[in-house]
Amino acid sequence: MTPKLHPDTLPFLRELMMNNNREWFNAHKPHWLEIKAAFDNFTQGLIDEMTKYDDTLVGLTAKNSVYRIYRDTRFSPDKTPYKTHVSCFLSSWGPKNSGVPGYYFQIGAEEAYGLTGTCNLGGGIFMPTPEALNAIRQEIFYCPDEFLSIMNEPSYKKYFGTEFFTIKKLQRVPKGYPTDWEHADLLKYKDYCTSYTMPDKMLTSPKLFDEVIKVWRVSVPLNRFIQRAMEDIRK
Repeated sequence: MTPKLHPDTLPFLRELMMNNNREWFNAHKPHWLEIKAAFDNFTQGLIDEMTKYDDTLVGLTAKNSVYRIYRDTRFSPDKTPYKTHVSCFLSSWGPKNSGVPGYYFQIGAEEAYGLTGTCNLGGGIFMPTPEALNAIRQEIFYCPDEFLSIMNEPSYKKYFGTEFFTIKKLQRVPKGYPTDWEHADLLKYKDYCTSYTMPDKMLTSPKLFDEVIKVWRVSVPLNRFIQRAMEDIRK
């Protein structure tokens, strides 16, 4: 049977957004645990299916992939204790919060990490280390035709367009690369991350699981390119 989200996933998150405090959350925790169990099961189903297309995910579990709902407020002026989104990140390359290539899926009651809409997903790498970023840029510089062929694939353009999702893009070509290189704009990104916003109606659709897999499969060539670029620094 195809895994499904709990139907109250988004309504619960919207209520939490209006009542982001421990008293409310603790009073509704049994319901949250039901929602979380369904999301964990949904994530495990995604992992099992995606191993058919990306064998680096073999052995990965939902426990390694689903983010906690509790916020780390130690260094933040915002002391609300809970996130108003649920999300997972599939990657065998490192912990969920490290800058490694993988596949992301998020359902949220409000904008988070610059993502708009209630349901976002994509692939690639977000916030890579300086060493990883340089390795990716070098690979793009040495293999521009291969990289462009990934971005120019019709299915890639359909879901992700022609720009990467990035917090900030450089104004100038990074040091060490010729400023007159015809593809120099590709080197200005600080993140090589794809992002697709699903229509809200998909959250309650029986086609949601298959649609996530369909979008993630389009990200596989990009992830493989990034994985290859980072091979030497991973060792």
